[in-house]
Amino acid sequence: MSGIAGLYHTDGRPADRHVLRRLLDAQSHRGPDGEGRWDGSSIALGHLALDTTPEARREDQPLTHSGDDLVLTADARIDNRDELTSRLKRGRDDGPPATDAELILRAYRRWGDESPEHLRGAFAFAIWDASRNRLFCARDRMGLRPLHYCWSEPHFVFGSEINAVLAHPAVSREINETRVADFLARIHLSKEYTFYEDISRLPPGHHAVINRAGMHTSAYWTLTLPDERKLGSDEAYGEAFREVFAGAIKDRLRANGDAGTFLSGGLDSSSVTAMAHKISSGPLHTFSVTHEQIPEVDESAYIRAVLDRGDYRPHLVAGGNHDLLADFPGHLASQQKAPLAHTPSLMQLLHEAVHDAGLNVVLDGHGGDEVTSHGHGYPRELARNRRWGALIQDLRGSLQNKDPSWPGAFAAYWLRYGRLPNRIGTGLLRLLQSVGLSVGKREPPRLISADLARRTQMADRRRRHRRQAPAAAPTERQCHFRQVSGTMQPGALEELNQMASLRSVEPRFPFWDPRVVEFCLSLPSDVKRTRGIGRQILRSGLRTVLPERIRARTDKSEFRPSVIQALTRSSLDVQTVIEGMEDALAPYVDMNVARSTTDRFAQDPSGASPADVVSVLQLLRLGFFRIKSRNPKDYQEPQTAS
Repeated sequence: MSGIAGLYHTDGRPADRHVLRRLLDAQSHRGPDGEGRWDGSSIALGHLALDTTPEARREDQPLTHSGDDLVLTADARIDNRDELTSRLKRGRDDGPPATDAELILRAYRRWGDESPEHLRGAFAFAIWDASRNRLFCARDRMGLRPLHYCWSEPHFVFGSEINAVLAHPAVSREINETRVADFLARIHLSKEYTFYEDISRLPPGHHAVINRAGMHTSAYWTLTLPDERKLGSDEAYGEAFREVFAGAIKDRLRANGDAGTFLSGGLDSSSVTAMAHKISSGPLHTFSVTHEQIPEVDESAYIRAVLDRGDYRPHLVAGGNHDLLADFPGHLASQQKAPLAHTPSLMQLLHEAVHDAGLNVVLDGHGGDEVTSHGHGYPRELARNRRWGALIQDLRGSLQNKDPSWPGAFAAYWLRYGRLPNRIGTGLLRLLQSVGLSVGKREPPRLISADLARRTQMADRRRRHRRQAPAAAPTERQCHFRQVSGTMQPGALEELNQMASLRSVEPRFPFWDPRVVEFCLSLPSDVKRTRGIGRQILRSGLRTVLPERIRARTDKSEFRPSVIQALTRSSLDVQTVIEGMEDALAPYVDMNVARSTTDRFAQDPSGASPADVVSVLQLLRLGFFRIKSRNPKDYQEPQTAS
């Protein structure tokens, strides 16, 4: 994992190498292993190196080809190296294996704009093509590596991080109110927008050409819902998944030294860890957070269940050793956004542990819920098909001793999809809700101000979000597809990438391998969920790999108690901090709702509803971001790894 940056003037004016220097300095934490710069007449490219593969130690970027007619800067890990090497081999080659950057450049030389279609892995790159007087940029299929840019004709500026683009003197810090409104409304409708009006992201699976004719962006790959896979038995499905998943893990274990895994004790991280251990030749480093002071959150018993079955080198991090409020501003120095993560400082503890152990690669189970699917759309599919007996079995399995209760949930489905006229069913549903029968989730506080909602046409945006939401899909397969292809996923992956880069660590995500994603999307609904229990493909596919205690888990630790502890044990007071943010929040937030929500939390933190806890975190994240963005020198960038 590395950092890339560049600037290009399509009108031919000279590129300022001093400005390129500023772009690189703004994301210097991405390049502990070296830096390179190249400039032509109207183009300047830069590279910051973090050597996370064996071949990366021989890379020298920006990489030139054939007398500088092609110049590449890339943040890339290419997984189909053997295939590309065979297809792109030029005559006798007795030298060392080609680096990933060399393979990308050779692929472009062979296939031009179609070259990204032939690459498998995680990448974001830019190629200056002097013979055609243009810049070509591309990003991997799932958005595993970031690429942000500002296009203000005739100027194009890009960087791995928003910080780099903001370092250009011509780039405005004007806030994108639509993105702020969506954040407050808890919706996400674009893979391109950021919190800054002038800055966009190149969407996953896209490439862009920038030349004198302007900027043209197009998709070279789009995730589609594959045909349903028919294999005949649970054992056959499990064996096929295990093969695909093992391939994704193996590709991500290619490291410059040892690789580790995050191990939380949940099904996803345990699956990654157990499979990585099975493939690895030596002891596997694991990194886990423990919460000994909060028993209902602590996963130590599940972590031990994995560790007891193999040769591991465990690293345990105390979950209480961070100050969430005091640490927030430092994280914004890299993110330049209101972060999606509830507790970024806790993730930073894990990344520090990875770095302190001498590693720079860690496999992360992020995405397992979405990719292997809980089957949340299956009950709706059963109800639409009026399979009431199967629906009762499913709801009893998934909602036993939970709120809403399974009878309440069944009543809601029956009233909506039964044979009653829609008007009568809706009226009865409201009647049941009015007398206290729990049939759905309570509405969270609406933080967005009326003015901002009106300016950003929030009512229309909410309707659009509801139409696109997984919950609106008629079948489980379509619901699953919407979860995986949703607009929020690239932003989450970028955020995890940037948090890890502050400690010179590259996170890798096996569940987001396109092969794994497409395989899981092809599964029939009843293969993914049985009697209300989802992610069956993980449970059956890794039956011989996972401890039974993990494989049979249907629960998950709730985030709320640990977040409440982090907020209440901070050196800062939540209510005082949010009061101090009012000037920054007022243009966007209904401050009466913000104050009442914060008051409820302050009066009884341990009894706060999940919706109130999330709302308090939203206020803090947005408030810290706005203070930082208005006064960029108020906070220093977090200390990077030495």
